[in-house]
Amino acid sequence: MKNRERPFYIATILFLVVALVFSSATPAASGVWSGTGILATGQTTSYSGELDDGHYQAGIAKSYTVYTTGQFASTSNIDLIHFTDTDVAFADSDPDTITSTGTDLDGLFVAGDDIVITGDSDNNGVYEIDVVAGKVITLTVGGALSTEAAGDSVSIAKREALSNNAVLDNNTGLMWARYTSAENAAMGAASDGKMPWTGELYDIFQWAAAANAASLGGYSDWRIPNLSELWSLGDANHAAFLPNTTDFPGFPTNVWSANTHKSVTANAFTFSKNWQILYYADTKTLGQVTALVRGGV
Repeated sequence: MKNRERPFYIATILFLVVALVFSSATPAASGVWSGTGILATGQTTSYSGELDDGHYQAGIAKSYTVYTTGQFASTSNIDLIHFTDTDVAFADSDPDTITSTGTDLDGLFVAGDDIVITGDSDNNGVYEIDVVAGKVITLTVGGALSTEAAGDSVSIAKREALSNNAVLDNNTGLMWARYTSAENAAMGAASDGKMPWTGELYDIFQWAAAANAASLGGYSDWRIPNLSELWSLGDANHAAFLPNTTDFPGFPTNVWSANTHKSVTANAFTFSKNWQILYYADTKTLGQVTALVRGGV
């Protein structure tokens, strides 16, 4: 080894030694792991003389930043198709009506829904439903439809104005939509925010896609959270282990995850029974509320 190269090799070796000693993957001198660790449950009260979690408050304290201004202010219109067919006819009467000859529309829409018609050049637009009876939707007065026979491939979407608010988990780096599909209770067959996991035009993955199409909160990479991500929000200081109610107002107790049950693939995991029990739903066609998250991939 040449003399002029020796300092370089010595410096390199010293750097590697220092990096190894101070690496987060190395136990501290006390023998306690000095890496990142697991998030705390949030429980701050000790309920007995035992050294329970309330005593130690082990883990990294939860920390969130709530965004409500700029791109996170106001709302975005989420349009989710619930029905598509070529048998839809329109009638310009008083009040105006939309009729399907083959499908009972009262199984998909309810009074008060804001709907978006596409696929019909004369009647594309946004309307409000007054009454749904069997195969007929009656619009509020002033619907302003043009009479047209069936034939076009017409889609009817439900529209909700979803808050652009978002919450950043400062520990995991995940960003959450602050409100779930329960916020406006607009989507799903019963317009209660509950959608099936899969199998319908209006399942939870299509809802996530609709949120991305609308650039909710200024982003287009929202997705359905997995089990671990949902569980990371749970706060043991809440009687139902719900997320912090200040950061996540009105978070529901039944929430779909993105995970399928390995042994029963027709079922998917959901947090239910006040978030205290994790179990798999009876079927992926069951309607449940869902949340949105981005990052982590």
